[in-house]
Amino acid sequence: MTKNILITGGTSGIGQAAVELFVNEGWNVATIGRNPEKTTKFAENHPGVQAFIADMSKVDDIKRVMTEISSKMDHLDAFFANAGFGIFKPFSEITENDFDKQVDLNYKGTFFSIQEATKLMSKGGSIVINTSWTYHRGLKTSTLYSSSKSAVAYLTKSLALELGEKGIRVNAVSPGYTNSAQFNEKSIEVDRLAAMISRVPLHRFADASEIANVVEFLSSNKSSYINGQDIVIDGGMTVTHAEPEVRI
Repeated sequence: MTKNILITGGTSGIGQAAVELFVNEGWNVATIGRNPEKTTKFAENHPGVQAFIADMSKVDDIKRVMTEISSKMDHLDAFFANAGFGIFKPFSEITENDFDKQVDLNYKGTFFSIQEATKLMSKGGSIVINTSWTYHRGLKTSTLYSSSKSAVAYLTKSLALELGEKGIRVNAVSPGYTNSAQFNEKSIEVDRLAAMISRVPLHRFADASEIANVVEFLSSNKSSYINGQDIVIDGGMTVTHAEPEVRI
């Protein structure tokens, strides 16, 4: 029986890589995008993918689009809560508007989209949340973004307990530097790129498909006993130290 998955933020980056991977694996795929023109064009270029438009920072919009999706898919086997963005500023410069925009999408949107998605899930379902490597390490200018991702990381653990009782697994992925249309090794200044890559033991950025591969694994029966975990996919960056090499 063909499985169904819903992916938020699926029109670019990691979300798009996940959409394309699940289609190739034979899943029925639905995705949600925020920009009407971009989402419509994405659907035209990806036949078979059901694309819906919604602002995932607004609970009313989440409920509306999930009702639309439920009319097309009678159940969900997996849900990838991927929609999110980052505001990077010094702590002293963050405004209330910045705070609300960041938290509304990254945390509130994730929270309530999962709440709605679980209404279409039964035993054996899987939820994957996109967190970030940044909350695993202290990072200047990332206070707001990292704390919003830390919130959804804790949500992963809490929901793993609560939804686990219903046979639904909840896990997360924490991507490191990942090539995308907006952020990639070709668009970054040479000196800054060299500094960034020097922090990664594998000396490169991830391809979005490498993150999608882990999402597919966590969504499938291949990971049927993995629950409440956050898989860090960062080439080893978060296990490195800022100190120079020590020799004794």
